[in-house]
Amino acid sequence: MSNKADNPHKNKQEEIMPQQQKSIYASLFSTVLIFTIYFWRMAEMHGQGAFEGENAFILIGQSVLWLMFGGIIINIIAHITVNIIYAIITKDANPSPVVDERDKLNELRALRVAYYVFGAGFVWSMVSLAFGQPPFMAFIILISSCAIASLSEGFVQLFLYRRGF
Repeated sequence: MSNKADNPHKNKQEEIMPQQQKSIYASLFSTVLIFTIYFWRMAEMHGQGAFEGENAFILIGQSVLWLMFGGIIINIIAHITVNIIYAIITKDANPSPVVDERDKLNELRALRVAYYVFGAGFVWSMVSLAFGQPPFMAFIILISSCAIASLSEGFVQLFLYRRGF
């Protein structure tokens, strides 16, 4: 029976985080940041009555475009920042971009969960419309289900990596 202290190289390898996990952490961070800013801004606009006039759907469309644009920018910045910080901490400037079959399966399993979560949110938004809720509520449910689906995808991937197979 081997002890961790018997093999110092194994300890160093276990401390090194794979590129995929760094990417997942960066995605989770950026998703939380993006949607926190977005929902804060939407609540502020809703409180001011911005979504009650005839331009409500124009504002909704513009806000979704800003969400997509801002999401892309914040996601890129988060990935670069995480990689730089990790390279400084580990003194490993060349991360391994190798993706094996397990990584691909983990991504597909997590993506399936995200699709289920978003699908449930879509159905929920349609049910809310069918029961007379305003379109703004259906829109918020859809955007919320996108956020929850993205977070669930990341957490499922982390769970699968930690599980180890």
